[in-house]
Amino acid sequence: MIGSTTANGGRELLTFAKAQLSTGAATLAEWALVWVLTASGVYYVLAAIAGALCGGLLDFSIKKWWVFSTARRFAADEALRYALVSGLSALLFGAAVFAFVDGLRLRMPIAVVAASIFVGMFWNYPLQRFFVFSAARSARSST
Repeated sequence: MIGSTTANGGRELLTFAKAQLSTGAATLAEWALVWVLTASGVYYVLAAIAGALCGGLLDFSIKKWWVFSTARRFAADEALRYALVSGLSALLFGAAVFAFVDGLRLRMPIAVVAASIFVGMFWNYPLQRFFVFSAARSARSST
């Protein structure tokens, strides 16, 4: 019993680490696209939107195929759930940055990093793991 709990904990830790690598790759792609577009003269707001969309698509794809390994037939349902979680994540991130800067008086860079960690660990990962990709995982494992 304890051995299986340890094995499950190890698998969950590996899944968590893979999810963080996916997020990091998507963030780097987002930042790179924003930098290239703004350096090319694209209006920064449009560049930021394009970067966020690119990063989101990359993160979704990596998590779908590598992190959570879900079945192909659930892509539309997962994409809708991912978009919902990501949209709410953006709002929560903004609220957290505001609370850290205006409430706790943290410096902006520290507040952004703290908000990213907070939202990533307590919102994004749990919802992606148990809401976005869980239905496909359980359906696939029962077939």
